[in-house]
Amino acid sequence: MENTLINQTQCWRTLLKILKEPRYQLTELFKTEEAREDRYQLQVLGITLNYAYQRVDQALLDQLVGLLAAVDFNRAREHLFAGEKINFTEERAALHMALRHPKYKQATWAAGVQEEIEAELQRLAALTKSFHQGELTGFSGGTLNTVVNLGIGGSDLGPKMVVKALSHLPRLNKATHFVANPDPWALQALLQQLDARECLFILSSKSLSTVETLENYLSIVDWLRAKGCAEKDLNKHFVVVSSATEKARQLGFSEQRVFAMWDHIGGRYSLWSAIGLSIALTYGWSVFKELLAGAAEMDQHFKEAPPLQNLPILLALLGVVNRNFLDKEAHLMAIYDGRLSELTDFIQQLDMESNGKHVNQMGQVIDYATSPLVWGGLGINGQHAYYQAVHQGRLHTAVDFIAVRYDNNSALPRFDQHQQLIHQSMLAQAKAMALGRDQEATRQRLIQEGYSEPQLSRLVPHRCFEGGTTSNIIWLDRLDPQTLGALIAAYEHKIFTQSVIWQINPFDQWGVELGKTLLSDLSAR
Repeated sequence: MENTLINQTQCWRTLLKILKEPRYQLTELFKTEEAREDRYQLQVLGITLNYAYQRVDQALLDQLVGLLAAVDFNRAREHLFAGEKINFTEERAALHMALRHPKYKQATWAAGVQEEIEAELQRLAALTKSFHQGELTGFSGGTLNTVVNLGIGGSDLGPKMVVKALSHLPRLNKATHFVANPDPWALQALLQQLDARECLFILSSKSLSTVETLENYLSIVDWLRAKGCAEKDLNKHFVVVSSATEKARQLGFSEQRVFAMWDHIGGRYSLWSAIGLSIALTYGWSVFKELLAGAAEMDQHFKEAPPLQNLPILLALLGVVNRNFLDKEAHLMAIYDGRLSELTDFIQQLDMESNGKHVNQMGQVIDYATSPLVWGGLGINGQHAYYQAVHQGRLHTAVDFIAVRYDNNSALPRFDQHQQLIHQSMLAQAKAMALGRDQEATRQRLIQEGYSEPQLSRLVPHRCFEGGTTSNIIWLDRLDPQTLGALIAAYEHKIFTQSVIWQINPFDQWGVELGKTLLSDLSAR
C-alpha cells in the first residue's frame, strides 16, 4: 500500500460510486430514517457531535472505516504516540501530546523529553505564582499586572483563542493583549492604552528570527525607553519563549527569563507549552493545568476508542466524505458562542497549514483534494451576511456548527432568552442548509402569505432553496478549561487522521517557510 495512492484503492472507488446514488441525498436519507437526529450522535468528554446532516448512513460509515485499513492507520497512530520522527522532511517527531502528559509512564517519548517538560512546567508555575503575588516589578518599582503577548501564527492564535474563550472566568491580572501583525497603526493604538510601568511582555518566537515579531519587539523596547525605562531594567518587562536560547542571551535576556520551546513542537500545536503562558498569567496555573488535562483525556480517547465511536476519527472520515467525494472545497466554522469567536482563525491555521499539501509522503504529486478552505466566524452575524451564499449561491461548503449547551453564570437578566434564541437560530440554519425548500413547498408557503398566481410564477424560483449543505452540530456541555482542551485536541487528531488518509505529512509547512525566506532576502538588500 505504501506506493499506492489512496484514490487508486478499491475502497475509494467504491465510496465514489456509492455517494453518487440518489438515496444518499440528504432529503432522501431523512425520508428513510425519520430518527436520524437521535441516531447519529456521539458523546465524548463533555462534547456531543450530531452528524445527522451528513450524507452517511450506517452502511456507508462501515465502508468509510475501510479507508483506515487501506492506509494502515493504526500503525501511523502508533508511530505518533511512540514519538517517532513522523515529520520526516524535518527529521523531527511531533511531541505536542507530551506537553499535556507530564507524568506519562509509558515508554513513549524520546529519553529525557518528559523530564524537560516537567522541569519547564515547574518554572512556568513559579513565574505565574510570582506574577499573581505581585512579586514581579517593573522599572518604576511598581507591580506588573498587564500581559502583552508578542508572537505570530502559532505563537499568537492558540493562546489568544483560549484567553478569549475563557473570558467568563475570574481574571487574575488587569488585562491581556496580543500583538501579531507589525502594522504600526495597530501597535500605536495599543501602546496608547498601556501603562509602561505595569506591562510584562512575552516575546514568543520559536527561532527568534521571525521578522514581524522582532520588529514589534524593537518598537516596544524604544517605547519603554521613551517612558523612562533604563537599559538595566528592560529585562524586568520581558520573558522569552523560544528554542533559540543563544539568540535570547544575545538580546540581553537572562536564563531565568527564557522558557523552552522545542523543535519537536510545531507552532500550531504549541499553546500547551510555554507559548500558553499568557493563559496561565490571565486565569491562573490551575486553569492552565485543567486545559492540559482535557487535551490529555482526548488523546487517550483517540488512542483507544473504536473508529465510529472515536470523535476525532469520525470527524476526519466525515470531512473526507465532504472534501473528496462530495467536492466541498470549503469548510465553514459557524460559531454560536461569542467567547469562541477566535476559534475559526485557530482551526484555519491548524487545518490549512497542516494539510494544505500537494505531494504525498512518497514525494508523488497527488491529484485529489486535501485541506479545504476553512473560513467563517460568529454564526448569528453570518446569518445576516454570508449565509446567503451558502443557501442560494454556488458555494459548496461543509459546516461545523458549534455552541455551548449549558451556561448559567451570566448576570444578564434575560440570559436564558438570549441563549434560547442563539440555539434555535443555529438549529434552524443547519436544517435549512441541509434540507432546503423545493418549489412546491415554496409555492405553498407563498400562497399562505397571500401571494396571487402571477406573483407566484415570478417569485418561486427566487425563494426556493436547493439544500444539500452537510454539517456537524457540535455541542459543548460547558465552556470550561477541560472541555475546551478536549475540543482543541479533537481537532488536532481529526487533522492528523485526515493526513494519514491523504498520505501527506501534516507537520511541516514549507509554504510558510518560502515567504519567510523571500522576505529575508528582500530585507538583506
